[in-house]
Amino acid sequence: MEATSITILGGDLRQCYAAEYLQSKGYKVTCCQTPDFPYHSDIVKADYLENTAWQSDLILAPTPLTRDEINLFQTEVNCPPCPLHDLWEQLKAEHTFAVCNLPKKQQTPLENTGCQILTFGNFPFFQKENARLTAEGLLAEVIRCTPFALSSANILLLGYGCCGSCIAKLFLPLCRNIYLIEQDPLKENAARKDGASPIHKNDFSKVLPQCHILINTIPAPILGMARLSEMHSSCHIFDIASAPFGFPADTTEKCLLPYYRIPGIPGRFSPVTAGRIIGQTIERMTEHAL
Repeated sequence: MEATSITILGGDLRQCYAAEYLQSKGYKVTCCQTPDFPYHSDIVKADYLENTAWQSDLILAPTPLTRDEINLFQTEVNCPPCPLHDLWEQLKAEHTFAVCNLPKKQQTPLENTGCQILTFGNFPFFQKENARLTAEGLLAEVIRCTPFALSSANILLLGYGCCGSCIAKLFLPLCRNIYLIEQDPLKENAARKDGASPIHKNDFSKVLPQCHILINTIPAPILGMARLSEMHSSCHIFDIASAPFGFPADTTEKCLLPYYRIPGIPGRFSPVTAGRIIGQTIERMTEHAL
């Protein structure tokens, strides 16, 4: 698949830097509902209702696509909301719609447009690079939010996928121990080789009270409120999973432990690099040739 023109929709600064990268590689780029930014003079700015926004081969959605299941995610306050149902009406069969991850609720409406769907969140290059940025940003948040030295802390990590493994490798030299909950035996073995300590239910009563930091990477409830009550009294919980997250929003009120829900770390901490990674991913997946 080859694309020569791209319309970039909404989002945060990652979209701006993705636009700059793709323009530098020879793509004809149109930005629509994106943040105010000193774009290259060859990048066209358009409103989502303008025809010029839909004359591109490929439409690049923001990450995440939406935060309320109704409107396109956008941070530019001077742009009117872009309802997703209006977006779907603009798409045609000749379009390719690139999205990091597609919410289940939007899958059928998007498929009904007849366009080709390019889901780049599972592309290995993107997963690896985005996980690295997530780990780096998380480290900054953990240091900022915790009142104790990381070197004195035990960490309980939930999940050892791309993000979990990058987090473990970055945090291991800095903390006392990383305990891991992971159901996949192969990932357990990989974690053990990396220096983490996988645990199981029979270890919980001994290990949980020793953990000062809990990091969740799994978008599902793994530990309930009863288990959280076993954690160290000063434990801080960091939930970086996507919706539906690992814990309810009222976790702090229920278990009296600080709970931070922080999805989208690359966009907050490293928008330049994160945007470039999105651009490189699109370039590789579309096999663009100048």
